[in-house]
Amino acid sequence: MFKRRAKNRNLLTEINVIPYVDISLVLLVIFMVATPFMIQGIDLDLPKTEAKALNKSKNENLTISISKEGYYSFDIGEKNKIYKNFQSFAVQFEKILVNNPEIEVFVRADKNTVYDNVAKTMSLIKKFNTESINLITEPLNDE
Repeated sequence: MFKRRAKNRNLLTEINVIPYVDISLVLLVIFMVATPFMIQGIDLDLPKTEAKALNKSKNENLTISISKEGYYSFDIGEKNKIYKNFQSFAVQFEKILVNNPEIEVFVRADKNTVYDNVAKTMSLIKKFNTESINLITEPLNDE
């Protein structure tokens, strides 16, 4: 008859964090690479100009996108929210500005959009006396 020997084994009570650090670093790299491709809103072909880049905004900002078909969207997390007419866009814009009167507004308009769409948008923005309105374009040469 065999008798089992009771070995005094010391249990390992530490958590090995190296795999967790490895995974978190890989996820960090993935997010850093993917972030530039996550511009929300409508896919636009922006006009090219020689304008210099703006300094970073200190206030909250709101980006309005206008497609060549005349569709509007806000780049505030409403990824699939596209307004197909100016009236519904204007109602939503008014709601946003009532809650954030000091917001800085950026306008991204496709280079083939109808000028009337941009003019109506600029007029709507001025109606609410926002401090700053900026037009977003692309540089002429790829820097």
